[in-house]
Amino acid sequence: MSQMETTNPLSGTARLAIVVPVAMLSFFYATVLEYLLPLYFSAMSEAAQARGSFYPEAIYSQLMKYQVTPWIIGPVLAGLLSRRYGERRVWAFAQLAMVLVPAVLLFEPSPTMVKVVAFWSGLTGALMWIGGVSLVQMVEPHRKGLSNGLMMASMGVGSLVGPILSRAMLYQRELLGYWQQGDFSQLTRMSLALETPSTKPGLDDFLPVFYLLIVIKLVCGILVGFWGQRPGRFAHDDVSPGWAKTIFDLRRLVVNPRFWALVIALCVLGGPIFQSANLFLPYRAEAVGLKSGSADEGWVWVQLLRTFMWIVGGLSVGLVAGRRAPGLAAVIMLGCFALGALGIGASWIGWQLFVAVAFFEFFRQFIRWSHAGYMSEHMPPDLRATAIGLAITFSGLGSVLYAWPATYFWNADAPGFDSADPFYAAAVLGLIGCIGLLIFDRFCPIRQPEWELQGRPEPAESDGVATDELAADQKADGAT
Repeated sequence: MSQMETTNPLSGTARLAIVVPVAMLSFFYATVLEYLLPLYFSAMSEAAQARGSFYPEAIYSQLMKYQVTPWIIGPVLAGLLSRRYGERRVWAFAQLAMVLVPAVLLFEPSPTMVKVVAFWSGLTGALMWIGGVSLVQMVEPHRKGLSNGLMMASMGVGSLVGPILSRAMLYQRELLGYWQQGDFSQLTRMSLALETPSTKPGLDDFLPVFYLLIVIKLVCGILVGFWGQRPGRFAHDDVSPGWAKTIFDLRRLVVNPRFWALVIALCVLGGPIFQSANLFLPYRAEAVGLKSGSADEGWVWVQLLRTFMWIVGGLSVGLVAGRRAPGLAAVIMLGCFALGALGIGASWIGWQLFVAVAFFEFFRQFIRWSHAGYMSEHMPPDLRATAIGLAITFSGLGSVLYAWPATYFWNADAPGFDSADPFYAAAVLGLIGCIGLLIFDRFCPIRQPEWELQGRPEPAESDGVATDELAADQKADGAT
């Protein structure tokens, strides 16, 4: 290893100029699918009815169920692979592998293939999220807040553009008609979703969007694979950990009680809160009159509000990241997230749903960060990728244990379906997690002294005066 590799503080660090735009494009891709698929499956159902056949409109919630299932094993696999081969390689592979999702929706969108590709989407999504969010932690310490804040805000920016552009592509024929007629007032109102469309999109209208998503994933994979990280070894990483050291690190992690306290509260009991919105928000929007089959009557505004709050929440995360916030911060984040889900379930008028969704999505960014940045700040530095991967695996477990029964008990095609109930159930689980974590933090504080976190012996004191090392630790704790 060269002297420059060992002394250059930028060795092995993430190139934020590449990482942040790729994260933005990744969430553009994700929110385009979130916006489009409820409309697409409704269009498939309507087209099947016109032919005298059947296509299940409830396939959307079924898809989400299959998509979340691989998160039981995907994140810990991603964490181990990232620890062994590097976050950049894992993230690049996941980007390229996700090309398969829009390709199947284009060429073989049968219910069976939708479930298969949903499973694949969940697995590659886990690899992508763990690889990306762990790579973002690989920056100089004083840039940790900046990198996390930019990462979370980029999600919001990409997600904000996604529904607008996909809606414009979906209704391009109607918009083109207004352009040709010179009716620019109506064109503007339609483009900004201030006017209800006069037409319903057909299946052919969805195809250009799927082709665009294929191109985006190819570009993202190439950018990350070649330029996502600077040459050299990151300061806290082993030269070549090998599988034996990787498994040993996993064993160190599973005997850490603080890790399990955070995982059970934030991941296992917090996971269902994520899935309540992922599975049932479109049906909640339909219940308050913002969606009618494949027609968008305000659904796009729900998506735009969500993504706008991701920007605000992401920037707010930057104010907390890198400060080793105490356990009470995790309690507040989870509690507010649960209250947001409760508010969505209790909304029966459009404006109420908008308020509840805004609150919910703001704290969604904090919970996303809690599974990665917050978790890694309270674990030994060399366990970064392993801790993030295992934590999000348990988030996947909590999500799956909620999603499969939820889609059985609350089937959107069943008579008497009430889309509020799954939100109430998820909120109760989250509030239970808050209480448990608050009690644990009272007797075993989540935030440890720096020397203990680093695995060093407690600094000695001489004549009642702390050594320089202890003083530095105390100063660091006081600053947070």
